[in-house]
Amino acid sequence: MGSIVLYTCLTATAISAVVRPWIGVVAAYLFVILAPQTIWWWAFEGVRPVLWTLVPTLIGIFISLIQGKLNCASLKTKQNIFLLILWICFIISSYAGPYVGVISTYRWFTVEWERTLVNNMFLLYFAAILLIDSEKKLKCMALVMVISTLYLIYWCNDQYLTHQQIGRFGGPAGPNEDGVYADENAFAMLFVTGLPFVYYYGLYQKNKISRYGLWLFIPLGWHAVFLTGSRGGLSGLVITLLVSALRTTRRIVAIGLLACFILAYQWQAGDTMKGRAGTILDYQEESSAESRLNAWKAAIGMVKDNPLIGVGLASFGPAFPHYSTNRPRMAHNTFFQIAAESGVLACIMYLLIVATNLIDLWRNGNTLRQKYRAPDGNFLYCMNEALLTSFIGLVVCSVFLSLNDYEIFYFLCVLTGTLALLFKQKL
Repeated sequence: MGSIVLYTCLTATAISAVVRPWIGVVAAYLFVILAPQTIWWWAFEGVRPVLWTLVPTLIGIFISLIQGKLNCASLKTKQNIFLLILWICFIISSYAGPYVGVISTYRWFTVEWERTLVNNMFLLYFAAILLIDSEKKLKCMALVMVISTLYLIYWCNDQYLTHQQIGRFGGPAGPNEDGVYADENAFAMLFVTGLPFVYYYGLYQKNKISRYGLWLFIPLGWHAVFLTGSRGGLSGLVITLLVSALRTTRRIVAIGLLACFILAYQWQAGDTMKGRAGTILDYQEESSAESRLNAWKAAIGMVKDNPLIGVGLASFGPAFPHYSTNRPRMAHNTFFQIAAESGVLACIMYLLIVATNLIDLWRNGNTLRQKYRAPDGNFLYCMNEALLTSFIGLVVCSVFLSLNDYEIFYFLCVLTGTLALLFKQKL
């Protein structure tokens, strides 16, 4: 029965994506962020849902271009230039990197698999930039993040209440334990980037029942981060709360939010989270933190020897033994990971994307706050603040995690690009 429902939905989405390609983009990002194929894996066996939506979407874009319905001017932005260069750097390093052909037990992903993933991420990004061009479509994209975050908050807390997991919690992964949220740190980052959307989407609601109904999920989201035991997730969560408190127009809400978080941490964080949190600053006495520093030193060595194209896409593991005597592991830092695998230029592009987005979102939020007497009820303002807070949380997590192929980053870039377009139209 589940397979019948799935194929019916996929077929309907594919047909809709040919006629209205933006629907395909929204559906594709729902599969990417919610990852239902790892939750209800038995219904998705042998099915690649993103391709079911991405291919019809690309066909729809081609038809729309022939008919002259698409305006390609939205592609001519700094962000898109930076992302295009980043894409090229990834592809070049996947072919020309000195370690791409090395056979090693520490090659966690094949170069071909990683290259396909990268191509799909960027194709979906540029398709979205072309198609998501109105406030209505932006709201649908924001709802993807809100719905995904709410459901995974429910899923995580249900795992806890029904004792289906013990210790540090990972996200849904299916029978092969290879889901995008299988790693506890990656799962925590979903809540760090998603909770700002829940908060600001609730702030946007004029109906108090809808607003407080959404906000009731926030403490449960904090609890989900506690269950992952992720220090990077906890750090990102604290930073996002401080940013929201700093920028909100409702100081009472901000104070209440911070007070509730402190109480929630003391009451529900648990020994695992509190014990790991206590080692954030004492990195010299904590083996996990020390191994991160060793990985960063190895990454710096790779960059020194291969500054132009890096050691090769998905080749950090095979190159690691040549730069360190420690056990090979991922860099656990997005910037080091990108620079080591794809070169300094790729890392600079990533940094420029992050920096320009943060600066623009900060400035645009200030302008929108001054323009509207009651900014909380304005969608563009709430969307801007959600994106700013989420981006800052992602950057904090990027210091501790390798998120170079984490698609939420590109999803946030899509929303930021669309928001910048709508902001200019408003002014």
